[in-house]
Amino acid sequence: MDCCGHEGPGSGDARFEIKKVADGVHVAVAAPAYKVNSNTALIESDGGVIVVDTHSKPSAARVIIERLRDLTPKPVRYVVNTHFHWDHWHGNEAYPAAYPDAEIVTNQITREAMVTKGLERIQDHVRQGPGEIARLKTDLAAARAPEQRAKLEADLRLAEAYLAEVRALRPALPTIVFERTMRLYRRDREIQLLHLGRAHTEGDVFVYLPKEKVVVTGDAVIGWTPFMGDGYPEDWVATLDRLAQLDFTHIILGHGDVAGREWLRTFRSYIHDMVEAVRQEVAAGATLEEVKQRVPAKLAAVYEKPFSAYADYRPWRTGVLGNIERTYAMVS
Repeated sequence: MDCCGHEGPGSGDARFEIKKVADGVHVAVAAPAYKVNSNTALIESDGGVIVVDTHSKPSAARVIIERLRDLTPKPVRYVVNTHFHWDHWHGNEAYPAAYPDAEIVTNQITREAMVTKGLERIQDHVRQGPGEIARLKTDLAAARAPEQRAKLEADLRLAEAYLAEVRALRPALPTIVFERTMRLYRRDREIQLLHLGRAHTEGDVFVYLPKEKVVVTGDAVIGWTPFMGDGYPEDWVATLDRLAQLDFTHIILGHGDVAGREWLRTFRSYIHDMVEAVRQEVAAGATLEEVKQRVPAKLAAVYEKPFSAYADYRPWRTGVLGNIERTYAMVS
């Protein structure tokens, strides 16, 4: 297992631990970062490599390309985007630059979301960047504790580097799309790309390796409290139930370490119980603020601990409030 950073060994906010999941199947597990990076699945076959998700910026993707060359001399043939969020596709452009024959694949829904929402959000990042940098400079000027100053200085460097990078971004949109299912048959491996329904986004793509019993979920399943800002909480559970019908033992999550089926059950139960709790409160006439007070109290005993593996980075009590707001808006 190795780590690598894009600002030198052991530094920067693009740090990954490479783990073997099955023969020819690895995952680059992203460490918590100031600008979040997704995990990347690396699937080797006789014809080349399939990469799943490309992080929040091209420099992070180039870390994976460099590390991949240590794993195999084979070229990247396909890059799969699981959904349209920035931290899973903004590194796309690095792959055709390094491997001119590489094709970028997703489903039609996700490509359309990249065009209608994703490109606009890139410009949002450009517009918001100077304000973010100004706030960090203000906080740094007021900070006195050495530890706090060191963190703010590091965050400021990363914010400035990200703004420069996003301003220069040349978004690489998918070149191949599918509707419900796409299968790649190689001599030694079958790779299924599946759209099982709405969950984290309208077009979530799952990558399934039936022989190896591995599934890649994007952010439909992650290692901390899910983000639901573009999600469909009422549909999410049914989509995960369809996922559970597949025969697999290992889950490569969108964020967080490799998991098994037990985590899928926990993750699914949290979404189900949160949605049902919000529904009950809405039916009783509760306001949003009342729901945000009551539902976390109902859920905490069961879910706060399992969803706190990354508590310093993504606190459960912060995440659940965002989930409640999205669910309340959709059921009320």
